[in-house]
Amino acid sequence: MHFTTIFIWFVLYSILGWIYETIFCSVKTLKWDNRGMLIGPYCPIYGVGAVLDVLVCESLPNYGAVFLTCMLGSAVLEYSTSFATEKLFHAVWWDYSNLPLNIKGRICLPCSLGFGAAGLIVLYGIHPYMARVTDALPLYWQEPCALLLMAVFSADCALTADSLVALNVKLETTLNAIDSHISERYDAFIENTRQNLSEGLVTLKEKVSLEEFRERRMMEELKNTLSTMNWNQTRALRSSVSFRHAKYSELGSRMKHALSFHRKNTEGQDSR
Repeated sequence: MHFTTIFIWFVLYSILGWIYETIFCSVKTLKWDNRGMLIGPYCPIYGVGAVLDVLVCESLPNYGAVFLTCMLGSAVLEYSTSFATEKLFHAVWWDYSNLPLNIKGRICLPCSLGFGAAGLIVLYGIHPYMARVTDALPLYWQEPCALLLMAVFSADCALTADSLVALNVKLETTLNAIDSHISERYDAFIENTRQNLSEGLVTLKEKVSLEEFRERRMMEELKNTLSTMNWNQTRALRSSVSFRHAKYSELGSRMKHALSFHRKNTEGQDSR
């Protein structure tokens, strides 16, 4: 079995995984939900899982062995991928915290059982047809196709990684801007307002707390940050479920909400 053929399988299964994820999540939320952390229409974790399913389970003796191997293998793959991407980018692309028997929201028993069943479907239902497609294509045609797909996929990974790093930098910068000299800014705001309204300092501080002032600062900085983000950075923000980094979690959620609100307003204006 040639590496070129295996890579083509990886890409095709990644695309099928993206189609499944997008349809499933769109139906569940009743709105279009473009799944995957990369720009292109593929979810690499599905590609890796399917290829490993074919390579490892093809020689197993029965359905039970295939099911068990795929169930355990998917759990290892999901957990390690979630752990690695979280450590690198602080972002979360799936979270099973609301499902039973989960481990840190990275994996859960119901999904692992589902992937075990999916392994059977891939190996015995889908892959025979996938193999026919690649077998019909001579190796001297597979190689340039694989090279082209590899170039596109590598560029996508590089652009996405760059966008996620830049997004983390923007989150850090926004946090610093919000908290920068917050007490001094708050006191200056209260003093300036007191002079304009001729009210007592204590009365004003009762009306506008430090927390409320910080909330205003956060909204101002969120607007400033969103205005500086390019398309790929906003796409990376939308594709993530949340940020597990304690410092980024609230801010990332606020930014996603503000981005969604801005898009709805823009679509409403365009439809007029």
